[in-house]
Amino acid sequence: MKVQVELCMGSSCFARGNSRILGFLERYIGEEGLQGRVEITGHLCLGNCSSGPVVRINGTDYFDLKEKELAGLVEEALHE
Repeated sequence: MKVQVELCMGSSCFARGNSRILGFLERYIGEEGLQGRVEITGHLCLGNCSSGPVVRINGTDYFDLKEKELAGLVEEALHE
């Protein structure tokens, strides 16, 4: 199963950390050999600006994630 990771790239979420999260995800996918298993998509707004930065993994929204938390959620989604 392919894991869908959607990042809010609206100005609020981007400034609150999704610019950093995007870089981390790209490195993580490359280092772990997950190309083709994890797809990253950016959106202008996912509708939760006050709770951002917003990351959506397989349809579930997460807020203010740190890199290790995100890596764990992606790994978990890969094994569902």
